[in-house]
Amino acid sequence: MKKILLTALLTLSVLVTVGPSLARAESIATQIERRIFYQFGTKYRNPTNADKRLSEVRYKGLILWVAKPKNGKPTVMYLPGSAGNLYSRSHKFRWFMDQGYGVVAMAYPGMAGSKGKPSRQKIQILANSLYRDIPKMTGSKRIILMGESLGTGVALALAASKAGRANPPTAIILQAPYTSLIDLTAAKNPVLLPFVAGRNDLWPSKRFIKNVKPPTFIMHGQKDRTVPFHMGKRLHQLSPAKNKVLAARPQAGHTSIWRPNVLKPLRKWLEKIHRK
Repeated sequence: MKKILLTALLTLSVLVTVGPSLARAESIATQIERRIFYQFGTKYRNPTNADKRLSEVRYKGLILWVAKPKNGKPTVMYLPGSAGNLYSRSHKFRWFMDQGYGVVAMAYPGMAGSKGKPSRQKIQILANSLYRDIPKMTGSKRIILMGESLGTGVALALAASKAGRANPPTAIILQAPYTSLIDLTAAKNPVLLPFVAGRNDLWPSKRFIKNVKPPTFIMHGQKDRTVPFHMGKRLHQLSPAKNKVLAARPQAGHTSIWRPNVLKPLRKWLEKIHRK
């Protein structure tokens, strides 16, 4: 989302070059969505190179990085952002594992060796399915949803879905969340807004969060140039959760929010929830 002109040109090229047969097989809207929102790192990495506690699990064409929880603790279902791959988030998985939490990190279609091409619908269907299967995978029915940037929309949609209502998350952690991808496009890449303005399904988190009541921790840097801080603040205002926290940091950006001054209160917050 940072390379506005390049992305715009790529998007226009889809409209110009798509042929009738391809358009029938896959909508132009889906192709535009892919060009604008998904900049996944495709390089495959073995999870044991990141941490020996992690193992690889193949799930419906996806690559998962999995570690089982200890001492009856919950499992963290990690839904990453749009850039990089799972390896670039190893330090976050390690942080959770060091406290005994399990981890199930999902590489979206087209990311880090996972098969297929990404779309909002495909990502969400797979995430909802995986959520249902995590108890069998890790032995833990208690699940913490962790969404990062792009993944925050996936996490909130999941929590509001039938799967999330059947087994409500123990807690939800949102790093740099957006109110919707349409809002984000309008704020960051307005030149692209005509290509997506008609899509009301692109993770409207401001709608989903109104029906999500589990404890919710939002971390957002006030100097975030990728997802504006006011979006995280707005989601915190809209959340009906009785236990909700907005960890706003004046000097933090999009990725630099993952620092001790946020992780220390997050750890204490999670420990209180786990003891209940």
